[in-house]
Amino acid sequence: MGAYRLISDYMVPVIVVLGIVLTVLLIGNYVSIKSHYEQIESIMNLKKRKSLIDKETHEIIESVEDTKATPEDVREYEKAFSRTCSWHEAFSQLISLFPLFGILGTVAGLIMKLQGSQTDINLLYNSLYLALQSTFVGLIFAIALKFFDTVFPARVISETEIILNDYDKMVNNAAIYEKISE
Repeated sequence: MGAYRLISDYMVPVIVVLGIVLTVLLIGNYVSIKSHYEQIESIMNLKKRKSLIDKETHEIIESVEDTKATPEDVREYEKAFSRTCSWHEAFSQLISLFPLFGILGTVAGLIMKLQGSQTDINLLYNSLYLALQSTFVGLIFAIALKFFDTVFPARVISETEIILNDYDKMVNNAAIYEKISE
């Protein structure tokens, strides 16, 4: 009966603490993913600035040329992006644990109360109310974190993968038509 009481009494605070920790981890990971997206997008649109001085007028003439990213440059950014995405995947998988923790707290509370010899129905209702709190808190965290995960990191990951897939197609087409210069 001691383990049931321990689980029942402390499951809500455990869920809240884990929820806050996972929220911070997801937000930090989202910031990293967004940074990788911006780096990859900027390397695809590199511009090279040249400044020249006209010998006759001594004016500065600036010109802008498109500079193409090399496959090696893109692969470096892609590797860093993939590492960050693997952390995102791990954090995302942890979201599904919150309803399970909540159910565990509820079941432990119910087992503890039903094992007792109390016949007071009001006491049983109060116990049921306390036991269901852990499921409620677990579901709230699961829903909120899943919403955040779907709206923010997952969207940026998809956009980045589209950019990288387009680049891969362009490199493959160039290789097929032998238009790659060495």
